[in-house]
Amino acid sequence: MTLHSAWHYHFLGIGGVSMSALAELLHRKGLRVSGSDAQDSALLRQLDELGIPVSVGHAPSQLDGVDAVIYTTALPADHAMRKEVRRRKLPEFHRAQLLGALTREGKALAVTGTHGKTTTTACLAVVLEYAGWDPTALVGGQVPQFGGSNLRLGAAPWMVVEADESDGSFIELTPWAVLLTNIEADHLDQHGSFANLIGAFEDFLAGLQAERSLVYCLDDAQATRLAGRTARPKRSYGTARDADVRVSAKMEPGGGMRVVLRSEGREHGFTSSLGGRHNALNMAGVFALAREAGMGAEEALRGLAAFQGVARRQQYLGTAHGCKIFDDYAHHPTEVRVTLEMFLECHGVPVTVVFQPHLYSRTAYFAQEFADALRPAQRIIVTDVYGAREAPVDGVSGRLIVDRLADHPAASYLEHWEQVVALAENGDLPPGVLITMGAGDIAGLAPLLLQGGPR
Repeated sequence: MTLHSAWHYHFLGIGGVSMSALAELLHRKGLRVSGSDAQDSALLRQLDELGIPVSVGHAPSQLDGVDAVIYTTALPADHAMRKEVRRRKLPEFHRAQLLGALTREGKALAVTGTHGKTTTTACLAVVLEYAGWDPTALVGGQVPQFGGSNLRLGAAPWMVVEADESDGSFIELTPWAVLLTNIEADHLDQHGSFANLIGAFEDFLAGLQAERSLVYCLDDAQATRLAGRTARPKRSYGTARDADVRVSAKMEPGGGMRVVLRSEGREHGFTSSLGGRHNALNMAGVFALAREAGMGAEEALRGLAAFQGVARRQQYLGTAHGCKIFDDYAHHPTEVRVTLEMFLECHGVPVTVVFQPHLYSRTAYFAQEFADALRPAQRIIVTDVYGAREAPVDGVSGRLIVDRLADHPAASYLEHWEQVVALAENGDLPPGVLITMGAGDIAGLAPLLLQGGPR
């Protein structure tokens, strides 16, 4: 794909996190941009405030005067608008093709892996910013240090991007260097098998710019195995003694941690407002990649210490009904487990988790794993599945997980997360910490709890 400065680009599904960032980036580059989405959202309203014409709902007339269309996997080829695009013989490009074109313009540092991509991408961007490298960054979540945006517009040549493996489209990218956090079975509805998922990661790494570097987590067996199959320059990070960047972390009561990095015969320490050993690992990966790109150790440490996290990642929102309320995006069993471990270790109080499963296929495949990951919480509430791109499947609901928690003293199923408000108002939740968790619309629960329920 080649960008044309005189073209009008229309984004189908512009309200998505990645799509909205790409649309804003083209707009700020001076290109003409418009878009449509099936539902209204805060991101849609932000784009409208920037002067980008956006529409709620899709209509053929929106394509009048358009030169090319950018689409997302959420709009398959048989979608009415995609059919209309082909009928009009308009050029259409997947969002990853656009992102790929942008990565070829300079030095793109790409973060990929099953878990931790968004936090790690944001952290890397902040580290480059604090070092004065002025990167452009596209993040899969809203970053408070970017004014709540998921985009930071900087100067050439540095770009930080999140390389999403979910549909395999990340093979369109041509990064200057890659940070690989981990690889686990996920998105098998798209890839078909774990072997195919591994193959997609291999194809992605093959797209690295000539003789460029791979930074990978030595703690992760699949990432290490994959790294061993490439002849490119490599740098590892992890808790293992033989990692190029070795990390250790001590959690602090109430949140936060002290992180120590050992690299090239030296020891570096800093304090982070984030908690969790998974976040310490992510920060070690950022340090390793920054050093690989030529940044000094002290420069990198300043940015790491300053990083404040990403919205919907262990995000504290306020206190109500005797609970400190946090929101988190965790939607894979591993993410649920490590997030819950962090809260239990740092806060040491009763923890209630309201978990909304994401995708019917993932819920059916990981029902037991989700139950095991949630089990340490003192109170567990599982809601119905947020289907996203999938149609409902008979027999698949949040009950699958709760059925596997039959021996838990306080695990229950509620069809709708709004029902939690009544439990809180009736005093049926233990005081302590309440975490809303999932990749769907569960984020809407915290505001209701904080304002005293639906109005």
